[in-house]
Amino acid sequence: MTLKSVQNALFKIYLNPGYRLAHRLDPRAFTAHMGLTDDEAELVQNLPPAEVEQFAMELKAKEMLSLNMAMPVTCRWLEEHCRHVLREYEDFGTYGRRSDRWAAARGFVQYLEECVDFYDTVPPALPSVAQLEYLLLTVRDEQENRAGSAERAASPAVPRPSWDSLYWKPVHTHAVHFSTDALSVVLGKKDMRDSGDPTWVVIAPAPHGPVPRVLRITAPAFHLINALEQPSSAKQLYAFAHDHDLNVSEHALRALVQWLSESGVLRAHHLGEGAAGE
Repeated sequence: MTLKSVQNALFKIYLNPGYRLAHRLDPRAFTAHMGLTDDEAELVQNLPPAEVEQFAMELKAKEMLSLNMAMPVTCRWLEEHCRHVLREYEDFGTYGRRSDRWAAARGFVQYLEECVDFYDTVPPALPSVAQLEYLLLTVRDEQENRAGSAERAASPAVPRPSWDSLYWKPVHTHAVHFSTDALSVVLGKKDMRDSGDPTWVVIAPAPHGPVPRVLRITAPAFHLINALEQPSSAKQLYAFAHDHDLNVSEHALRALVQWLSESGVLRAHHLGEGAAGE
C-alpha cells in the first residue's frame, strides 16, 4: 500500500464536495479514477459516507473559524447582515492540501469581489475591507516571522539623503487604492454602507511592535511607491512623476521619499555622506 496515494485520495474526499459526492455515488469508480489498487482501493471504498461528511464538516468549521479570526470586521458584518453570503462560501470554498495557511482568506477576498455584482445586499466597501484585513494579516504574519532578526532589530540609520540616493519598495510593503474609505471602516469610524470616498493606503511591517504600519497617502504617492519595485534614485523617480503627470514638485518628492524611508515603508541607500542638494 502506498501511503501517499491513499492520503491524496482522502484529502480530495474531505476537502472537496465534488470528490465527496463522486465517492458516495460510486466508490469503485472513484478509486479507479484515483489510480488506487488492491488494499488501497478497498480502504477508500469502505469509508462510511456519514463519517466522511462529519469529518469534512469539522475541517470546514476549523477553516471558517480561522477565517473569522483573520478577517473579523468582514465576517462580523456578514454574520449580522448577509449570513447567506458567508454560508455559501463555507459550502463551496475548496482548497487543496498544499494550500498555504491564508488560502481561505485570499479566496474570500476574490469571492466577495464577485458577490458585489450578484447581490444588492453586499455593499461596495465590503471587498475593500476584506482586502485590507487580508493585507494586514499577511504583513503582521511577516512581522512575526522576522521578529528578532538582525534586519528587524537594527534601528535604521537615516543619513542626509541626496538626489542620487536609491529607494525601493520591500516585497512585503503594499500600496493600495480602495474605492471607499476601507481603513475607517476597519477602525470602526465609518459604517460599511456609508464608507466614504476613495482612499490610498500603504501597509508595511513596523520596525517595532506587533501592529503593521498603515499610512494614508495621496494618489501621486501611491503611483510613486508602486514604481519602486526596483531601486531607483530620487532623480529617476522625479522623472517618472514628470512623465506620468503626477504634479509633484522636486521639494515635495524629496520630502515624501525621506518620510517614507524614515517610516520604514521604503528601503533606502544613501551614497556617500549625501548632501541635501544634488
